[in-house]
Formats: sequence, structure tokens, C-alpha cells
Amino acid sequence: MDSRSFTSKTFSPADLAAPGIAPVAGALQRFALRLGLAGVPFAVNGVLRRRLRVRRHKLWEYACGIACLLEAARSASGTPRALDFGGGATLPVFYLARVGWEMLSLDVDASLAAATNRVAEDKRWRLRASTHDLTQAPPPEAWGQFDAVISFSVLEHLSKPQQPLALERLAALVKPGGVLVLTFDFGADAPVADAVRDAAEVERLVAATRLAYLDGRPFADTGERFALDKRYPGRRFTFGSVFLCKPAGKKACSADG
Repeated sequence: MDSRSFTSKTFSPADLAAPGIAPVAGALQRFALRLGLAGVPFAVNGVLRRRLRVRRHKLWEYACGIACLLEAARSASGTPRALDFGGGATLPVFYLARVGWEMLSLDVDASLAAATNRVAEDKRWRLRASTHDLTQAPPPEAWGQFDAVISFSVLEHLSKPQQPLALERLAALVKPGGVLVLTFDFGADAPVADAVRDAAEVERLVAATRLAYLDGRPFADTGERFALDKRYPGRRFTFGSVFLCKPAGKKACSADG
């Protein structure tokens, strides 16, 4: 797979054309269309409604993250398991369940958790949702560990003190050899109060996980900024993505598996 699939960086539209990303992006758009035509709503930014497509910047974070998980699945023994943090009823959760992953989705919004469980039951997917709040309580031991942990644009909705705690708990749920994929609003002009502001803050958050960058390189800010939120047309910011792994014994992380 193209190494750019695993580079921790800010959003660049050109990434969607990368060989490791483009096929996944196309599959996600087709899946979104099928859900929409079937009348199955999915959530974006906490809003659940029927949709037929995914906007470019959201497609970037979803496709890059899922490409990483699909690669991780190659080394999983048996059915791969993933935990999603804060993405109830979202397209990535539904897509991964559809392609055979066993999914646990955490969302404090009870309506989104219920919607997730309804679709999972209808589709007979290995997917369940819970309203367990990792910022308030540690995970139950019964969950065990996962081949992958994902969280798309949730971190900025936690307070600054909650962010490292949540990441520490999420990292503990990653199996040795597994991955943690995280995206977040990024930049000095990002409208959410607790958005990640600069690369130094990213490094502090990564340190809280005690995990390693998957490709061995630190987070890179390309400097590109966009009007991503229709509610704030004058605010130019971007998304950041981080790909981390938990080394298995003496084996270091590797983008090539």
C-alpha cells in the first residue's frame, strides 16, 4: 500500500488520489449511495439523516483511516475487531461491519447508539453500540483488546483535560501489533473551542498514548487551510490525522506490515 496511507498529517485534497486511498474512497462513496437509496440514514457531525454522498474532507478522514484498518486486518487472527470512539451510526462504523469486522461503537448520544443497533440488527452485522463514556469510567475488562481503535473528529469535542485521559484509555485497548487511528479539527482558526491548535499539541497528545507513529515519522502540518464548516464560512482550518501502533514484543511498527 502507498506509504501516504499511513502518514500522520493534515488534510490535502490530493491525498484522495493516492493509490492506497482512492479505491477505499470510491468504495465508501458507493456504500453511502447504497445506504441513501435504501433509506438508511447515517450520521455526520452528530446529525443523523439520509444522505447520498460524503463531502471531500470527511471522505479523506474516513478513507485514510479505513485503508489503514484494512491493511491491519491482514495480520489479524480470525475476525478482526475494532472499537469506535464517538462515531455512532456513522459511515465508517457501518462500512467496517459490512466488510466483516466485529465492531463496538461508543457514543454518549443514546439516539445514535440506538440507531446503530437498529441497523446492525437489520443487516445482521457484528456490530453493537454502547453509551459507555470513557472520559468518566475505564472500559470493562470484558471488552478485551482490539485489532484497531478509531475515532473520527471526536477529540475536539472533549475538554482539554479529558483529551489525554481518553487517548490513554483508548491506547490501552489496542492489541500488541494493533493500530489507533485518530482524526481531529486542527489549526489556530478552528471554530471548536477545544480543537487541536498546532503540531506541538499533537505531539503532547500522542505522548499520552505511549504508542508509536506507524510510519516512524512525526505529525506534519502541510499549512493548507479550508472553509470546512458551513456554519463558520470565515474560519479557515483543516483536519489532522494520526496513525499509531502498539509494537508487538520486539517487533517495531512498520507501514509495510
